[in-house]
Parts: sequence; structure tokens; C-alpha cells
Amino acid sequence: MAEQTNQQQRLITALGYVFTPVVPLVVLASDLKHDLFMKRHAGQALLWSAGFIVALALAVIAAIWMLRADLLFLCLLPVLFLLPFLPGMVWGWSAYQGGDPRPPLIAPLAARLFPTD
Repeated sequence: MAEQTNQQQRLITALGYVFTPVVPLVVLASDLKHDLFMKRHAGQALLWSAGFIVALALAVIAAIWMLRADLLFLCLLPVLFLLPFLPGMVWGWSAYQGGDPRPPLIAPLAARLFPTD
């Protein structure tokens, strides 16, 4: 049973990085915040949401510029809109596989804002 709980924790953590800020907010608002592993990763994923929103806004601006420049750039739009999701997917996959992702700049800030002591 302990392995299943560990598997569930890793799944929720991975989903937190991909579906930020919804899943981290749910984790931090529920009883799951008492688990130090879940709290640390939810904090990191929540802080990542700020970077994600900025990256998504830049992708939209780039898409508008590319479409105004030439319609041939239309084929690049799926790749352009996938790029903001890429770091969260990599960190989520690492967490799901049992790794311990510590995104640069985000992990130290999350350690101060969401202490696990």
C-alpha cells in the first residue's frame, strides 16, 4: 500500500508541473500540503506558473507577429505553442519517474516561500 501511495504522490506531483497553477493550488489547499514532498513540489509548480504565463504570452505575441509577417509561418504555430509547456513536462516526467526536479531559480525561492521544516 505504501508503494501505491508513493505512486499517487508522484502522479499528482507530475500533473502539478503540467497543469499549473490548478493542481498546485488544489494540493496546497487540501490535506496533501502536510506531506513535505507534495508541498515542496506544489510550491515549485506554483512558482513555475508565473514563468509559464509569461512564456505563453510571448508565444502568442510571436504567433501574431509571425502571422502578420507571412502565412507560411502558420506551420510553426503548433511548435510555438508547445514550447511554454516543455519545461513543465520535463520536470513532471522527472518527478513521475522518481527523480527530484529542482528547477533553477524556482527551487530556492520555493524553499523560502513554502518551507518544509
